[in-house]
Amino acid sequence: MLALAILWLIWQNTHKNIGHLMANMADLVETEILARFDSLVAEGIVYYNEDQHTIVHKDQNLEFEFRITTALTHKPTPGLLPTLSRYKPGSDIDASGFEVAAITTTHLLAFNKFCAARPHLLLLIQDGRRRQHEALDADDWAAAHVVLTPLGTSRQPHIFFNCGIDGGCSRLHKHMQIPRPGGYRLWLDEPVAEGIPYVYFVERFSGGLPGPEVLGMVYRRLLGEAERALVIAAGSPEAQDPGHAMPHNVLLTRDWMVVTPRRKLGLGGANANAAAMLGMVWLSDDGVLGRWLELGPSRVLAEVGVPV
Repeated sequence: MLALAILWLIWQNTHKNIGHLMANMADLVETEILARFDSLVAEGIVYYNEDQHTIVHKDQNLEFEFRITTALTHKPTPGLLPTLSRYKPGSDIDASGFEVAAITTTHLLAFNKFCAARPHLLLLIQDGRRRQHEALDADDWAAAHVVLTPLGTSRQPHIFFNCGIDGGCSRLHKHMQIPRPGGYRLWLDEPVAEGIPYVYFVERFSGGLPGPEVLGMVYRRLLGEAERALVIAAGSPEAQDPGHAMPHNVLLTRDWMVVTPRRKLGLGGANANAAAMLGMVWLSDDGVLGRWLELGPSRVLAEVGVPV
């Protein structure tokens, strides 16, 4: 059974009333998380549609899996920051009532409001003023390591990060995403991945998931290589605003980390996040699927990344 061995926040009476922290980290199991998730879905607080339409499509020897879920039709696009009091200062993500656990002093685990998986979690930095265009730092890797380390071994859990709007983010408050794996494999799960139409930089871990310090060092090295690739593709260094990292995607499993440089969000209405760059594409409706298929999925990924 997939278990999240982390401190669980017990809700009393309703989702708005947070109770005590459990002392035993091993007490938290998947059934508890799913029960809370299902309750929020039933209340209409979290959007999730279990009846997803799945289409497997092969393009240029790559197998893409498209999953259409109406839950994503509710998802907003980046815009003006909300001013409602339940948002933390500077934040555009409402985590009130969605909390799962305080992972570290800097990060909160919460349910995503617009879900492609059951459950679909967010790893949020507590400071609502931190932005999705920033690179990941030591605090991010410490929190990611806490969450990823105890996840059960029956499935391959992963955490992904969409850096910047061109990297596929839809919210500005800095966060990572943790969808529950569900019957699909990402291209880099295979020891040898062939035919990927864009430049990416991967580190495979021979001894299992390294500690957060090593994860940070690996990330900075891969990000440096990705930045150089983007400069070569552009012919000159692209100016970044102060505090802005180059748009990129990160996806981390216990076995590997990949960093992918991004040139733009999408092509002709076919937009890609970190999971889509590895063949798992969540969509809101058949119309968006039609754009992907008309353009050619491999072409879309090559255009939004750095083509090989």
